[in-house]
Formats: sequence, structure tokens, C-alpha cells
Amino acid sequence: MSRIEHIMVPVDEWELADSIVKFAARIAQAFSARVSLLHVAPDLSKLPETQQLSALAEQERLLAEFKSRYSMDVSLRMGDPATEIVKFALLERVNIIAMPTHGRQGIDRLVKGSVTEEVLRHSPVPVLMSNEPERTATGHSLERIHRILFPVYTSESTEPIMPLLADLAKHLDSEVVLYHDERGINDVGTTLEPQEAAQAIEQCSTRLTREGVRHSTIRATAAPVATDILNKVREMNIDLVVMTTHGRSGLTRGVFGSVTEDVLRNSPCPVLAVKYSPAAAHV
Repeated sequence: MSRIEHIMVPVDEWELADSIVKFAARIAQAFSARVSLLHVAPDLSKLPETQQLSALAEQERLLAEFKSRYSMDVSLRMGDPATEIVKFALLERVNIIAMPTHGRQGIDRLVKGSVTEEVLRHSPVPVLMSNEPERTATGHSLERIHRILFPVYTSESTEPIMPLLADLAKHLDSEVVLYHDERGINDVGTTLEPQEAAQAIEQCSTRLTREGVRHSTIRATAAPVATDILNKVREMNIDLVVMTTHGRSGLTRGVFGSVTEDVLRNSPCPVLAVKYSPAAAHV
């Protein structure tokens, strides 16, 4: 059975969401999956009664616009966006949440305490994010997913994503590029034991070979890790970056590791982020 049966895209302004909706649809088509759109409106009951009717009419207009543009299920919820997105994902058995982000300035706001961070912190499923202003500025196309870049840190961090990564590569006929940092820098910038990183890359390669997935391995340069990953994205025409995040709550770095955050901030291609909980974080 496919690991992707239902993709959900939160939508607000269709101009921003249009490309990620179509990108999600291409992935869904490869898996014979469905795509649902979710629009979360403010709680209109908190508005003065005189404003409620006009606000409701505006929400209905947006909903009708989304329905006319896409042949997909469109749902309307009211309340806190992150809460409603996660709730919808749980109730509707969503496998991937696909979200557009608003660029460098917006990423600062979103990653450090608003919708994107809260969704990734609480999401039960992987979150696919596309920095639309950065993508359009660089001319990156979402027409294909020929090559997927996967930075490998530890065996523990790769385990949650490997089944989905292999499934994506097989269904989309994509090559997986394993990024091997011999310094062993993980997603929050901590240096690991070199043999730990080397062991993880070997295990990933063995797993992909067993699954029949085309893959290659590239090594890091002396550049900072996030810079190096972004350079590889541009040099190798990467179409999707798959990254794990530590998913710990209460850290000063937030739910995103510093490396993951820097890549999200500047990547011209979409980033698929998956949480994992390090054993050290358990109490």
C-alpha cells in the first residue's frame, strides 16, 4: 500500500498557493492519492455583529474562488490556523501537509513562532514547504522531481523518513542524492562522532539499494553546512530537499534545527521536513 494517500494544502491567497497546489497534485497523481485544500478563517463570532456578515461573505467568496480554480475538495474552518491545520490532518488521515511560505521576511516571522513552526511542532505527518518568493525569483520549476537531496546525520534521525523517501523516489522515478558531511554536523549544528555519520550514510545507501532506488553520495565541502547544502541544490538542479528536524519543544533554537531553518529560508526548491525525537530528548 502507498504511504501517500491524502495530501492537504492550507490555502489563503490563491496567488501564493497556486504553485504548491499543483506541485502537491503531481505528487498525488503518482500515488493515485487525493489532495484537499483547507482555508482557515478567523473566528467570526469575535467580530462585532455588524462586521460578521461582510466577513462571512468574503470567506465564502474565497472558498468559491478556490473551488472554481481547482477540482479538489475545499474545506473551510474557523479558528487558529495552526491548530485547525493539525486537527484537519488528524481527522482526515492526511499523509503530507504542503504549505507555501512567504519568503525571507515571512520565514523569519513564521519559523520563529507562528503558523509554520506550530504546524511542524504538532503535525503528526511530514510538512512540505515551498518558499514561493525565493523559488519564483530563481526561476525554479515545480514541473518535475528528478533529483531529491537528503542530508544524512545519524541513523536515528534518518529512520522516520526513509520509508517515505524511498516511496517518493520510486513513484516519481527520482534519483536520491545522499549528502554526507564527514564533520558529522546534525540539524541543530552539533558535531557528531565521524563514525556515526559514516554509519548512517552506509545504512541509507544499503536501504535504497534494496528498494531499487537510484542514488548517489556527495561529500560536504568546508563551507558552513546550510550554505553547502544550498550550493548543492543550485549546482545539481535539486528539485526537493528532504530533511529531518529534531522536533524538541522548549529549545532556544525552536522546533527547526538551525541548519534546517537556514535551508528553508533560502532554498529555491521545496523542502520536506519530518520530525524525529532524539533518544536524548526523552525523559
